[in-house]
Amino acid sequence: MQLFQQTLANWRQWNTGCDELAAQPTLVRELIGGLTNRSFLVASGDFKAVVRINALNSTDLGVDRQREGLILKLLQPTGAVPKVLYQSDEVLVSVFHEGRHWGEDDSRSPEQLTALKQLLQRIQDVDATQLQRRNYVQYCQAYIDQLGSAFAIEGLQQTILTAAAAIDAGDWPAVICHHDLVPENILVTPRGLMVLDWEYAALGHPALDALRFNETDLPASCVHLATSAEKANETLKQLAILLRGMDDLWSLVQNAFSEDIYGQDT
Repeated sequence: MQLFQQTLANWRQWNTGCDELAAQPTLVRELIGGLTNRSFLVASGDFKAVVRINALNSTDLGVDRQREGLILKLLQPTGAVPKVLYQSDEVLVSVFHEGRHWGEDDSRSPEQLTALKQLLQRIQDVDATQLQRRNYVQYCQAYIDQLGSAFAIEGLQQTILTAAAAIDAGDWPAVICHHDLVPENILVTPRGLMVLDWEYAALGHPALDALRFNETDLPASCVHLATSAEKANETLKQLAILLRGMDDLWSLVQNAFSEDIYGQDT
């Protein structure tokens, strides 16, 4: 908690605007739900913020805070992300927004799914050409290398890398991709939808985020690149394998870290 307390003590460095924050915030509670970091709700009067502290194994999980910071800066005008107040390599402080996480009812609601699709389009319309397109083979291989030879026995390694290579070889427009757009990272607020926790974001395939919500069509930016319905279906198939594979690899690396820390399965 030393880093957390130090962050609060440096509250005058937070970019909160004119006179919005007049005294050091104090801890309200720890926010439950994040799997990569620890997050805390802090407040001072009517002002509320979230202080997010890096997990010890953030680098092993593929987190790049500098890239995340740049992406969040680029996305500020879209209203799709909370305002960033302060950021370092270990901490991110952002404005707290009242709301609830995306639920099963939202996934069945045409209105909410349309709103999410429009939100993703606003995100993908942001020019981020200064970023490097993600190499999915390299990204997956970095996880695999940490797991050692035991992972190869499961027979998943080649399947994941084959799908990653197929996507890397494709001719598609790279856009800002969240890469972890699970319901816990979508906030339903009175002002609309917001997306949280961008630590895995990078330039990626434009269909990948929507695929988590059973979107079965390629986005318009990719349709003209698919020479046939068969080609489009194959691309979606490989994307689904890649998405599931990245999730599985992340879980295996996280579990291996937990076993090292606690000396038992989690």
